[in-house]
Amino acid sequence: MIEKITKRKSAFTLAEGGRRPHLNLGQCRTAFTLAEVLITLSVIGIVAALTIPSMIENHNNKAWQTAKDLWDKKLVEATRQMNIDGVMTGVASSTEDYMNYFKKYVKVIKTCENDKLENCYAPKFVQTGDKETEVEVSSLTTASKLGQKDWNTNTMGFVIADGTTVVMAYNPNCSSVDPFSQEGQNGQVGCMSMLIDVNGKKGPNRVGDDIQLKNATISTCDMKFQDKCIAASDLYSTRSLNTCDGSPDEEWDTRGSLNEYCYDNQWAAAKKACAANDMRLPTIQELADVATYIYRQEDNPIGATESRQGVTPDSVRVAELNWSIGSFYRSSEPYENNYAYVRGYSSFNSNSIDSNAIYGAFDVSRCFGN
Repeated sequence: MIEKITKRKSAFTLAEGGRRPHLNLGQCRTAFTLAEVLITLSVIGIVAALTIPSMIENHNNKAWQTAKDLWDKKLVEATRQMNIDGVMTGVASSTEDYMNYFKKYVKVIKTCENDKLENCYAPKFVQTGDKETEVEVSSLTTASKLGQKDWNTNTMGFVIADGTTVVMAYNPNCSSVDPFSQEGQNGQVGCMSMLIDVNGKKGPNRVGDDIQLKNATISTCDMKFQDKCIAASDLYSTRSLNTCDGSPDEEWDTRGSLNEYCYDNQWAAAKKACAANDMRLPTIQELADVATYIYRQEDNPIGATESRQGVTPDSVRVAELNWSIGSFYRSSEPYENNYAYVRGYSSFNSNSIDSNAIYGAFDVSRCFGN
């Protein structure tokens, strides 16, 4: 009989006992080991960590730039048409008045008065430059806070249909521009100052990224003392104001004819000069706080109406605040009739509170802000 030959599937494998190695193909399996899977995932994670942030940043930058370009086109077209219609200049005396015309040419879905800007704009944003500064939008209440100190108008906030948010000030004294000239491409630069966030209230709320400035610079503190801004230098003299009854400047000293020298009011003039920069004269307590700091009295702070003997100013701190030792600084608070509170800063063993006549041109003023 012819023997049946059974075919067997075989392949190379290691065998015991020195027998010829063979591999059973019917039982062979292929797969990645756990170590190989983990290594592969680690490599993918590293590559993703290196490339994805850059991809996202590039995408965001392109999206923000596209939105900025679109806003510029809308603004140019709107202001050009306003100029043609004769409502760009000469019809509004304030930003609020101007907005009544502006929103007929741009689809504005919400407006906010200058004391409620955060209802239209992110509460805070980052101002970039030599150093980054966080700015509260609620502080941008006037045109001067956008760098336009001569406009004498308030700001307004608004939101347009695509989500872009804007803080704007209008210049009622701007000149009409040829709507078809190259100058018109800047959105009537002489008439408006704007802080524009094309990303709405979403982050990063940073100038240069989703925020752009149009004819605007953000005013920041010359220097900081505690939680307050202080002007870098003193006002050594100011023009006198006439604050007698019926005078337009009476608002700066409402005591009117109670003051013997109300027509020569240096104190009121200093108040007005500070207000022009959105600042103010300090309170008597703030002047006392400066004294506490300069005379190193933190362990026993100087009171608002307290004079103190036996104290000597610290020269480093005096230089830091650029404070004038030997002078009397005006406060914002009246005393009686034609007097107002001042504080004197002596170079030897004394610091005093006093009241000087409002017409005294020898007193020094320093403007404070919030």
